[in-house]
Amino acid sequence: MHIKEALNLNQQSQQLFDADQVEQAISALADRVAEKFQDDFPLVLCVMNGGLFMTGQLMRFWNFPLTIDYVHATRYRLATLGRDVLWKAYPQNSLKDRHVIIVDDIFDQGYTLEEVKSYCMKQGAKKCSSVFLIRKQHQRKRADIEADFVALECGDLYIYGSGMDLHGHFRNLSGVHSIPAEKSER
Repeated sequence: MHIKEALNLNQQSQQLFDADQVEQAISALADRVAEKFQDDFPLVLCVMNGGLFMTGQLMRFWNFPLTIDYVHATRYRLATLGRDVLWKAYPQNSLKDRHVIIVDDIFDQGYTLEEVKSYCMKQGAKKCSSVFLIRKQHQRKRADIEADFVALECGDLYIYGSGMDLHGHFRNLSGVHSIPAEKSER
């Protein structure tokens, strides 16, 4: 999608959550996660690219010892649909005997989380927890996996901002926006 098209779609978008709502939801979520895991010396695993925003925001609130690493595992590859997870980068730190906190932008169907969590457990992680900015509410979820911590919930919409992209654009927006269903292809 060209930037002109993205700008046009952005003008037609609806803001679901403004920057203050996102900030407050992340702050409350960070407190819940910290209360539960601050004594575990966890390894925080950012799922790129979408999890970058959320991981950075969470780090502002966490004052306990942790290790940060990342994976680059994606289903979409700049498209709007996808099922098979493509691995572009694996963690650099050992996961053996660590509590891994997987951080990503959106819990949609669960395929990426399932793949990343399975990888972590095969590498010897003692426990995996997941943290998401948003969980979509719909009936297409994987029955055998669920997000552990979620800051916000939304319907089955094409959303972007706060780490999520609109065809490669606007991950940097502080709020969360949706575009009309007929324009989304997702």
